[in-house]
Amino acid sequence: MTDILSLSNWAVLSVEQGNELVIKAEYLVQPDCCLKCGSEHFYKHGPKTVAYRDGPVRGSPVIVQAVLKRYRCRDCGGTFIQPIDGIEPNTRMTERCVEIIQNECFTDTFVNIAKRIGCDDKTIRSIANEYVSRLNEAYAPDLSGWIGIDETMIDGKQRFVVVNVEQRRYIDMFDTRDKAAVSNWLQRNRNAPIEGFVMDMWKPYKDAIRAVFPNTPIIVDKFHVVRMANQAMDGVRIQLSKDRTKAIGKDWMRRKSLLRMRYKDLDEHGLYNTDMWLANEPHVAIAHNLKELFYCIYDQDNRADAEQVLNDWLDIIPPEMKKTTKDFKPLVTAVKNWREEILAYFDKPLTNGYTEAMNGVAKVINRQGRGYSFEMLRAKLLFKDNHRQIIGSIVKPSGFLSKEELIAVIEQSHVCQICSAKPIGEVTGLGIGYCNSCFDKLLRGEVNSTQS
Repeated sequence: MTDILSLSNWAVLSVEQGNELVIKAEYLVQPDCCLKCGSEHFYKHGPKTVAYRDGPVRGSPVIVQAVLKRYRCRDCGGTFIQPIDGIEPNTRMTERCVEIIQNECFTDTFVNIAKRIGCDDKTIRSIANEYVSRLNEAYAPDLSGWIGIDETMIDGKQRFVVVNVEQRRYIDMFDTRDKAAVSNWLQRNRNAPIEGFVMDMWKPYKDAIRAVFPNTPIIVDKFHVVRMANQAMDGVRIQLSKDRTKAIGKDWMRRKSLLRMRYKDLDEHGLYNTDMWLANEPHVAIAHNLKELFYCIYDQDNRADAEQVLNDWLDIIPPEMKKTTKDFKPLVTAVKNWREEILAYFDKPLTNGYTEAMNGVAKVINRQGRGYSFEMLRAKLLFKDNHRQIIGSIVKPSGFLSKEELIAVIEQSHVCQICSAKPIGEVTGLGIGYCNSCFDKLLRGEVNSTQS
C-alpha cells in the first residue's frame, strides 16, 4: 500500500475521501522517560486524537487525525502526551504545510492559499506575517553597482522604490518618498559601493544624493526627458487647434498619434498623412521638427556629438514657442537645470525601464490582494524569488547551543548530583536535582552535596 502521508515514523491507519482528505495515523516513536520529571516509570493513560492540517493532496485539503498516546508518571503523577516530530510549533499544521504557505504567500493571494489548505485566510496571513518578520531581520540588501530610484503611487500615496538597474534586481520599497525619508536611507548606506544613480527629474532626490554622495554620477532617465518633447509638441498642437473650426480640431485629435510617433517609424500611409498635415500647418510642422530633432540627441553615439545636437536644438527654438508651460519652455528649463545629468546617459547608457516595470508589478499585486498591508506588498516584491536563501543565510549566534548540545544539557539536568542516576522524584526547589533516595540521605546527613 502506498504511504499517502509520507512522513517518517508515522503509520497510516485509514483514509477517508470527502470534501477533504482525512488521514488517520499514529506516531510510532514512544518516549523513554517522563517529560516532566525524567522518570522512566510511566504507563499508558489512554489515547487522544489531535487534528493537524497538512499540504493538499491531488487538489484536496488534508486533515491528519493523529492518534496520540497519553501517559501518566508513577513518580510525579503528571500526565503528558506523546511527543511527535514534523509538526510546526504553536500551530496545528505540519512543518511542510507551513512551508507551502511560506512559499506561496509571495505569489498568490491569502484567500486562494486558504482554500487550497482548507483553513481561514487569517491563519495564512498570520503565518505569512511571522515569516516576513523573520525575513526582514535577515535581509541585507546588496547596494553595489548602479541604483535606480523612483516612486510609485499605491493606495493614494507615493512610495519610494530602489532597484539595481544593471542587475535588474529589486532592492527595497519605502512607505514614503519625501526628502527626509530618502536622505535617511542614503545616510544609512553612505558607505555602500554605489557607482551611480538613475532617476527622474525630481530635485529633492538630487539634493539628497548630492548631500551624501557628492561625487557620484547621476543619470536622468531618458524616457522622462523625451516625453517632455512630445508633451511640448502636443501643447503647440492643442493651442493651434483652438483657433480652427470644431471639425478640424476633432480631426487633429483623431490623428495626434501620428505626430507622437517617430517620423522614421511611420508606415507609408502614416507618412503620407503626416506630410500632408504638416505642409498645411507650418506651426505644427515646426513643433514636430523640434520634437524629432530632440529625439535625435539620443541617437548619437557619444557625448560630444549629443552635446552639439543639444546646443543646436536650443538655438533654433523660435522665441514664441518657449514662452509658456504649454509649449517648449518646460523642456528648455529642464535641459538647463539638468544638463549634466541628461548628458551623463552617454557615459553610461542606463535607464529606469526596469524600475518602471516593477512599479507596474507592484500595482498589479496590490490590486489582486485588495487590502495588503504595505509590509506584505513590499515582501511580495522583495522576497518572491530569494526568501529561502535569505532564511538559510542566518548564522547561529555564538554562545547559543545547538539542538544536540541542548539535548545533552537537558539530559544532564535529569541526573542526580550524588549517585549520577536519573532522579525518580521531582527536582528539589534548591535548583539542584537529586533522586528521592539521595535527597533523604542528604537531609539525614549521611551524604553531602559535593559527593559524587
